[in-house]
Amino acid sequence: MEIELADVSREATQWDVKRAFGAILHGEVFYDASDPKARPINFKITLNPGQGSRNNGTGSLILPHRKVGDRLMKWVYEERNPVLINGRKARLFRSKSKPGRGLKEQLEKTPYLSPDVEEKREEKLRKLDLGLHVDKLQFGVFYRRPEAPMTASRIFSNEYQISHRDKGAGLLWFDYDHKVIRIQLGDRMTEEIGSTVAIKFDNLRKVAIGLDFGNPFVCFELLTPPMLERERFNRTLTGVDWKDQRKFRQRLDSLNEAHAVVASYAHHLRIILHTEADIRKFSELCTIADLKRPIWANVEAFDKGFFSPKQLFVFHTWMRQFSWPVAFQLEALVRSGLMHTEDLLVHFRQHIERLYRDHPADAADILRHFSEALRTRNPLDTNLECFHRVLPEGGLEGKWGKPYKNGAKKQKDGDNDALPKDRDVGKFKCYHVTFTPTRMVLEGPYISQSNRVIRQFAGYEDHFLRVDFRDEDRLQYRWAREVDGTTLLLERVGGVLKKGFELGGRDFYFLAYSSSALREHAVWFMNPFQHPTRGWVTPQNVRDSLGDFTKVIKFPSKYAARLAQAFTATDPSVSITPDQWEKMPDLGDELQYLFTDGVGTISPKLGDMIWEALCDAKEDLKRLEHKPSAYQIRFLGFKGMVGIDPRLEGIKMRLRPSMDKFEALDTDVAEIEIARWFDRPGTCYLNRALVMILEDRGVEKDVFVKLQDRAVADVVTAIDTFEQTVTLLKGHNLGLSFGLPWLLKGLGAAGMGMQEEKTLASLKDTFLYSLIKYAQNHVLRDMKHGARIPIPDSYLLVGLADEGPAYERDGVENVFTLQEAQIYACIQNEGDEHPQYLKGSVIISRSPVVHPGDVQRAVAIGEPPADKVCAFRNLKNVVVLPSVGKRSLASMLGGGDLDGDLYAIIQYHPLLPTDHAAPGDYTSVGTRARPDGQDSTVDDICDFIVEYINSDILGLLSDRHLMIADQSSDGTNDPRCIELAKLCSQAVDYPKNGIPVDAHDSPHLLIRSKPDWKMAEDDDPRDTDYYLSSRALGDLFRAITINKPQPPAQSFPDPEGPKVAPKLPKREQPLSDVISITLKPHIERQLHYFLNHDGNVADMRIVFLRYEQELRYICVTHALSDAPDIRLQEEEVAIGTILANCSQNRWRTDRMHRMRMHASELVRETKHKLFRPADILNPEQGELLYGLSQAWLAWDFSMRNKTVFGARSFSLVALGVVLDTLSKLGGLP
Repeated sequence: MEIELADVSREATQWDVKRAFGAILHGEVFYDASDPKARPINFKITLNPGQGSRNNGTGSLILPHRKVGDRLMKWVYEERNPVLINGRKARLFRSKSKPGRGLKEQLEKTPYLSPDVEEKREEKLRKLDLGLHVDKLQFGVFYRRPEAPMTASRIFSNEYQISHRDKGAGLLWFDYDHKVIRIQLGDRMTEEIGSTVAIKFDNLRKVAIGLDFGNPFVCFELLTPPMLERERFNRTLTGVDWKDQRKFRQRLDSLNEAHAVVASYAHHLRIILHTEADIRKFSELCTIADLKRPIWANVEAFDKGFFSPKQLFVFHTWMRQFSWPVAFQLEALVRSGLMHTEDLLVHFRQHIERLYRDHPADAADILRHFSEALRTRNPLDTNLECFHRVLPEGGLEGKWGKPYKNGAKKQKDGDNDALPKDRDVGKFKCYHVTFTPTRMVLEGPYISQSNRVIRQFAGYEDHFLRVDFRDEDRLQYRWAREVDGTTLLLERVGGVLKKGFELGGRDFYFLAYSSSALREHAVWFMNPFQHPTRGWVTPQNVRDSLGDFTKVIKFPSKYAARLAQAFTATDPSVSITPDQWEKMPDLGDELQYLFTDGVGTISPKLGDMIWEALCDAKEDLKRLEHKPSAYQIRFLGFKGMVGIDPRLEGIKMRLRPSMDKFEALDTDVAEIEIARWFDRPGTCYLNRALVMILEDRGVEKDVFVKLQDRAVADVVTAIDTFEQTVTLLKGHNLGLSFGLPWLLKGLGAAGMGMQEEKTLASLKDTFLYSLIKYAQNHVLRDMKHGARIPIPDSYLLVGLADEGPAYERDGVENVFTLQEAQIYACIQNEGDEHPQYLKGSVIISRSPVVHPGDVQRAVAIGEPPADKVCAFRNLKNVVVLPSVGKRSLASMLGGGDLDGDLYAIIQYHPLLPTDHAAPGDYTSVGTRARPDGQDSTVDDICDFIVEYINSDILGLLSDRHLMIADQSSDGTNDPRCIELAKLCSQAVDYPKNGIPVDAHDSPHLLIRSKPDWKMAEDDDPRDTDYYLSSRALGDLFRAITINKPQPPAQSFPDPEGPKVAPKLPKREQPLSDVISITLKPHIERQLHYFLNHDGNVADMRIVFLRYEQELRYICVTHALSDAPDIRLQEEEVAIGTILANCSQNRWRTDRMHRMRMHASELVRETKHKLFRPADILNPEQGELLYGLSQAWLAWDFSMRNKTVFGARSFSLVALGVVLDTLSKLGGLP
């Protein structure tokens, strides 16, 4: 309804009027704040402009419902309540005009926004509506002269310059809404096309202003290169805003050919402004835009030409004399901006050549750590001091003044880590390359999961590279509405994929990708090499050796997906012969929904063999009490799940046609590769999408709030007892790399406990307490920012099919089978004496949950009847779905299958929704073939990868779905949300069917502002960008306050290296801490002594220094940012978390996964250095006693140096070996 306004104060703003009506409409007469489903009434105010005043005294009020308008008119005229605006009484009249349908719908569905927020934003935009003329734009690097002290100011080397002094056409302005400073190059009056350099606010490390011989300059020291864009100045406009503001800018990898030469190496900026007054104005604009005020500095500038074509040619020629691993590290030093060509060719040339001559096998690893030392160095340290610190014979100042050598014993060539090389065969050291629009970022090598192909070429792993494609900030490409990134991806990503690239003197070419890697925009490249048995190995003959892809060769995406099977990260297990496996038919309608889509069976004996092979390779698995009932496998051309079938005898595996993806080449013996095993039930958590859908289906907000309150209480009290702490850690997979849950159990067995427990000794170790605090912070963060709340009586289980109908088909009688909407689930955790059979009403879902019907009701049957034949009777920690009915239950849950999908089984009664929702339609839309019907080539796969990166919008669609559901009064039932659910389903299938989704054609947000629960994904949230959500997600988000831990200084690597000593200060006795005292009787009982000799303790330095060096590398390499002052804390690595903010959670998750794997391997190798018996399963007593003595020395060493970075987590490694050997010696109860 529209109401006309008159006699409005002419000095009133739109915001003044909105505040006045807001006070009325949101008062108790019109709004019941006690109703949890009520929302403050939204409305729109329009004022007609006046001459010489802000308005002419008239305007309009538009309300979403006539009923509200009628009530307002009655309140004003019949109940005689005035509407006062700036002290003046306004008059209201019913308007003959009707608001447009779109505006009415928007007001009905969107939340009310405070005028204070919008007014503040408008005022900033008004003040920032100003451009500054730029005379010159320079790209370069900052450096110091070799002879200059480290306290001297740095100099700017101008490597590339664009001058606009004569044209006067360079322009700088602040784009506040996008948090960007833009520098436009080009004259709109005389040029058709212009370029723009865009600097994100959060990319500014330092900004300096000053005068250089009278020239006003601004220097931008950036964390990553700026965005480069191009646009057509005088493009044709349609007058329709959403069309005119779409894709009119193109992202670039360089401004022109000359800039392309230096773009990979020089990305810091220096601009010359037109007048001195412009620098003061620039400083003011920074303050208005909420940026730090620039510092005044004297920064000289010279044209040094560090990265001229000639200088780069000389550098690459010199680099080729070294082995490829060394060349890789030299490239990394230059491409990371840590050093320039003159540093290496002039000042470091002799040092590096001597290092390579004296330590050829160690040189690459030393240079790898040199790179880390440069990133974390003290500002007063020179490059040369950092270099000497990482050398085998480099000096290291002892903590109490006595000098110590990094390598007390000179390492032999080839022994580059002083640790055993017997790594898990399922892992290998991988080199990583990231291509951004302008750079190549090099990392590694560090430990990564292996795959079928890599294992075939053991000893040649460094010919394979993991390559990913990301934006400059290392996040995945995301395009703003006005940006077209297609050209950039075609030229940059497509060019690399199709043409390959040269690195360290080797040529690398595209090989393939794994399905999970594609989601991370990562692929495998390889360098052709000569193999002793397979001859000349190239990417094409590797692909040809994988199998026959005739069935899918005309579909590029499906062809690539089939190749990807061989590159799935897997662990090797056992090999079987052709007579030990067979095919069996699927159950269900192949044209509609198969009940057995992706699942087969194996015999109990084969299951035991697989588990034994995994345990032999992974020592931690030997601790587990229960064998898995199911495995996710890759086998020849098959992929999917296999469950234990008690009917199968001997060594037998039965697979189905739905698992058969391509014809593998004939082989006498084939290995079963294990992608995952399922030995325990997963914890079931709520998430944002599930909360939103359950709320829309009738679950009250209070249910979620109470669940979160209970979960928060559990987290806060987890520090009360060891048992609670262990539950927290294991439930959230924290501290597993260092075995923290098992350490606490071992200390408990030795008689220790938390301060709240009545035990012989109370744990007072500050480091262990800080780790628990970090774990609590990690869990609370996930709750606050992701609604990740554990659900009682609920589990996350892998799905299998009921084989009962297959039994009946084979003639078995008296078979018990699941009926439609029935499920079977049996749970047995570690330590459970008896299994638990789920029984009764449940809801079942599968991530991602988008459509309201993605959550379905089912009935858990409990324990199967004893008097019938049951295929799944002995299966544990899986959920079995029925193989009968009109449609498979898995397909109803977001279009799922049984190829390894995990299903949430929720028994918690308050969460069972009262409203029913029909499942979505997830029938296949087909697969896109080549238009000409020809066979696919590798170039077609490359084109698909480029298209996928450009169209990978599943996360964007999911976010938009949730925000629209929050903004709309219809929630997830809003037609826009239903449409987005359909698009999300297509986006999930896109990697296989090759049919993309266009984000620009998808439904848009109802309003500009986002709900406040999205704040976590913004590094610098602004009040003007968010509103308070009235949905359950908003209440959950605001209910938790997180205080970030304040780590001590030793949590970060010391820039000057570790300062360790073999002796304690006189005032402190060795092994006087509470853990040592508690373990004393157990140690003396085995070793017959407790105190160690100082000289023996000192011998642990070599092991510790190698551990500390790799830990430093982990802290730097796996941080979310490349910034030199950003690195992980020791506590983060030990607990397995990253606390820094990140706008893309997928990036944090990926870095955490890599960090945990890297840390696990470091812990494993360090333990083996302390204790490695000849027979791991059956160590001799003498070996155990020696291992205990070595580990006790290492523990003593760490306690003496606990103020040194790395020593505290090193103590966990040592303590793990102490407790393990004591347990095996029978020294612990």
